[in-house]
Amino acid sequence: MNELTNVLGTSLSSIKTEAYTTTFPLMLLIALLYGIMLNLLYSLYFRDNEPRDASLARSLVLLTPTLTTIFWVIQYSLPLSVGLLGALSFVRFRSPVKRAEDISFIVIALACAISCAIIKPLIGGGLILLFLAYAVVRNYLLPETVHGKNFAVLTYNTSKSISITDFESILKSAKCSSYDFISSRTYDGITSFVFNVANLKKSNLSLLTQMLEQTDKASQINVFYPNGRLGA
Repeated sequence: MNELTNVLGTSLSSIKTEAYTTTFPLMLLIALLYGIMLNLLYSLYFRDNEPRDASLARSLVLLTPTLTTIFWVIQYSLPLSVGLLGALSFVRFRSPVKRAEDISFIVIALACAISCAIIKPLIGGGLILLFLAYAVVRNYLLPETVHGKNFAVLTYNTSKSISITDFESILKSAKCSSYDFISSRTYDGITSFVFNVANLKKSNLSLLTQMLEQTDKASQINVFYPNGRLGA
């Protein structure tokens, strides 16, 4: 019985040694690749008009392989696992993560690290591909489908008395048939109009700008394309 135990112990020890020497470097390399992919995914997920945390994006490259190493080490030792829980209970974020979406990227990195630690990296890769597809649909396909390719936000500040009906007639004369009135307010004698205009091309934009300037030469016209897309 003792001989059998010694043989099994030796075989298990050799299996663990082989896993450390061959499988671990491969999983660590895959985890590093996942961290780089998460960095790219972070830049693709947020739109041009949304703030990004560059430090968090860079830290994902470091965080994923580091977590993989931690989970790889503690999975063979229960005392290490319990000790790690006690050690991590003292860890706090010195600068708070304000957005839930930023925390979600940390959780995704954690999931990818665990998948590499249990030698099932396809789980983490599938998770990254799923959110990559969602980011492409959210930022590129959905805006063009809903708002059109050249969706723009138009603001017009004027000191003259112009009604919404007059402004809409100018939009129609400039061949801007698809638009939505957002808001209008007057402060210190300046009236501000905000419109969402779909399919605002360069030719229509030039004509619209000229017509608005003819209405009030001292007016201020701002056109903002949320995703930086301006066609011909």
